[in-house]
Amino acid sequence: MGSRRTLVLVGLLIIGVALVAGVLLLRQPREEEEAVPTEVPQTMKILVAANNLTRGMAITPDLVLSQDWPIQYLPPVYYTDPAQVIGYFVRVDIPQGMPLMPGMLAPSAEALGAVGSPAALQVPAGKRAVAIPVDLLGAIAWALQPGDHVDVLASWMIQELDQDFQSLLPNQWAALQCEEGQLCQGIYGRVELLPTGQVIMVYPPERSVQARYVAQLTIQDAEVLGVGTYQAPVQMAAPQPTPAPVGEVGQPAPGAAPVEPTPTPALVATQAVILIVDPQEALVLKALVELKADITLALRRPGDNARVSTDTVSQDYIIVRYNFVVPPKLPYAVIAPEPNPLEKQIGVTTATGEMTGE
Repeated sequence: MGSRRTLVLVGLLIIGVALVAGVLLLRQPREEEEAVPTEVPQTMKILVAANNLTRGMAITPDLVLSQDWPIQYLPPVYYTDPAQVIGYFVRVDIPQGMPLMPGMLAPSAEALGAVGSPAALQVPAGKRAVAIPVDLLGAIAWALQPGDHVDVLASWMIQELDQDFQSLLPNQWAALQCEEGQLCQGIYGRVELLPTGQVIMVYPPERSVQARYVAQLTIQDAEVLGVGTYQAPVQMAAPQPTPAPVGEVGQPAPGAAPVEPTPTPALVATQAVILIVDPQEALVLKALVELKADITLALRRPGDNARVSTDTVSQDYIIVRYNFVVPPKLPYAVIAPEPNPLEKQIGVTTATGEMTGE
């Protein structure tokens, strides 16, 4: 009897183990199926350029392609039916795979020429493109490329004016009545008392008034549309020479001054950067250029569109903020030797790549 009971218990144990294993095997595929994502990104078929399309090309069926495009990345306006674009003309160069949009196409060859420059199509609605002159430092050593975003820094030298005359101080003055032995005209100064008790008038040297420096951040997050060089012909100003007397055989008379040749126009190169800004900011750029502010562009990291608030920087701001110590007045000065011995040891790279100096 004992052996039978043992066999029964062993059989039940085997059956139980088999059931548990079966349940585990059945649940494992179901968990794997649940782990596989079932969501498929939603797409929509839109028309894209099947090849690189250049300005002036007529759209034919083989130049467009219907392609799946993620809905979250759809352009603001697009085409879905080839019949909407067949026969149209390409306004701007379109790279292969780019979605076709109405601003890129013209209904006829006549309308193609009325579109304007390709750069105008890159200006967003409500924005304006303005060109400003910059130099090497102002353009971040010409590391700028179209599509970069920059801030515009501007600085001036502030000078005091006479509010009535709107002229630079100090003013010139002249006495209405002059007594014998007195100065009748000069520069407005101040009265000082010498240790001897003598009263004197102190005048500042002419054109020695120190202007005050000020710099501030102006326009922020402006997009760069273009970077380039514009060359304009400028007539070099020169005095017109008087024609020399002519001798018997058409030669200049003896002792006559030679006739100088007429100067030829020279090309003046101006580096410029085109920025995309708001209409009000376009006026700010115009004022900065015409008021001769020193303009420097500060490059932003891609995607950094945050606006910041900055303090105006002046000479006093730098001295106080960074704890500059004003040096004491000394009865002597240090003068660099002439010629400077370091000049011969420092090499300068020329346009040909050669090094000058020892």
